This record gives sequence, structure tokens and C-alpha cells, in this order.
Amino acid sequence: MKLVRHISTIAFYLTRVIAAGYILTALYIILCVAFNLSTLQHLPDNRFAICYPFTSQHFLLGSEYATAYIAEMVLLIFIYGVFFVLLSNVFKSFKPKKIFTLQGIHHLRLFYLINLLIFPILFLILYVYSVEDYPYGFMIIAHCIMGIFALFIAAIFKQGLNLQNDQDLII
Repeated sequence: MKLVRHISTIAFYLTRVIAAGYILTALYIILCVAFNLSTLQHLPDNRFAICYPFTSQHFLLGSEYATAYIAEMVLLIFIYGVFFVLLSNVFKSFKPKKIFTLQGIHHLRLFYLINLLIFPILFLILYVYSVEDYPYGFMIIAHCIMGIFALFIAAIFKQGLNLQNDQDLII
């Protein structure tokens, strides 16, 4: 169990850093486009590039400088920021010595509900109205599979918590 705690601790911090990167990137895109910062470069054929702050090195490339395209890009990047925050909370559930807790069940429940309901609906809407050609069908399938696994783990956690509480009553 010690190995699981170590791995979950590393995974927790790693996914938090990744989540921060995604969310900060989405906010950076919004700032660059909204205020037409110098890091936003307009390229030929209505394309654009967003550079790293204070440099001319390209960070993101966009195939079309249009509101719908940029909104879709920001939404997807932000969605995956939220995904990694939720995933980090799942890893956080495995860090304490007592893993069967109400908080752990809550994190797993939120993770599977978002993956089984919210993300597929969002990706279906994006698939219908998408400007870009992303593999939304595969994204829906992948999130549903993750949601189902999280649902199973949440059920195991709930059963473990019930057994743990019953054992505490007997002692």
C-alpha cells in the first residue's frame, strides 16, 4: 500500500501541474486575443500564432483566426484543465493511510459523472458545430471508458467504507 501512496502522490502533483498549465494556457489565449497583445501574430491565409510571453517564439498555432475557431480552442484546452483537476483529486483519494473515505467517494463520483455525462455532451455539441476536425467520437468513447472505471472504483470505495464503518462499530 505504501507504493500506491507514493505513486498517487507523484501523480497528484503531476496532474495538478498539468491542469494549471492547461488552464493558464486557456487564459493566456483569451488575454492575447482580447487585448491583441504583441504575442499574437497574424500569419498569411488568416492563420495566427501565439508566442511565449516576451518572446517571438511560437507557442500555439491556429489554422483560422476566427471567433468560432478560437472559442473552440479555448474551450477544449479549458475542459482538459478541468479534467486534470478532477483526475488529481482522484489521485489525492489514494494518498492517505485510510483510503476508504467519504471525500474519496465524492471525488470519484464527481470524476465519473463528469466523464459519463458532461464531457460526452460537450464533445457531441462540439462535433456538431465544430470548426476544426478533431476526433470527438474517440474522445467521447475514451471519457466514457474512464467514467465507467471510475464508477467501478467508486462502488468499491463505497463498499470498503461500509465494511470499515462496520468493523469500527464491532471494535
